[in-house]
Amino acid sequence: MPDLRTKLEAVVRVGRHLPQSPDMAFLLGFLAGNLARLHFVRSLEGAPVAIAIAAGRRHIWPGSVFEARVHSVPVPIPGALVSALVENDEPICVRVALDDPAEAAWFEPLLVDSYVHVQGDQPEDTLALRVQNVRGRIDQSLDIYRECRRLLSDGGGEDEARLKFFLGLAEQEIEGLGRQLADLTGRLGRHSQEEEREQ
Repeated sequence: MPDLRTKLEAVVRVGRHLPQSPDMAFLLGFLAGNLARLHFVRSLEGAPVAIAIAAGRRHIWPGSVFEARVHSVPVPIPGALVSALVENDEPICVRVALDDPAEAAWFEPLLVDSYVHVQGDQPEDTLALRVQNVRGRIDQSLDIYRECRRLLSDGGGEDEARLKFFLGLAEQEIEGLGRQLADLTGRLGRHSQEEEREQ
């Protein structure tokens, strides 16, 4: 399974091959902030969150560079997809079609066959596990924040604007996850007190 740094590089690489639009930048920023949930797949079959991205110079307009479904419901706009995904912790499966053979070869080691190979790693959803999951996501967002800062301090190059955007999103993600963690921790504490009273 690829590490977070490799996944972040993959998101940046995809961005280089897409038309520059606020919607796609927003989506890529969201994916960069949720690397633990992000899985690059060969097939989207069975994935509750399925995103197909066509990236490359030979992509024919007016076909969409972006298609997404959440529980089989089409979501035509990247911003609407992000809104739908903010409140859940489901794995995000992305299939990227690249017309650059070198880029396609770079992505190959990151790919898993399908959602079936992703879901085997998902724990049963309990309040305690959700707290653990959010803490893990905060750690990952902090890692992303630090990595973006490091890349920017090294010069950033052609990706400087994109990295600054990801940096801002990572800051927002950390703040939002902090609030979510406080809420879940409070609920977990109340649940524990109720269990103690019942015993």
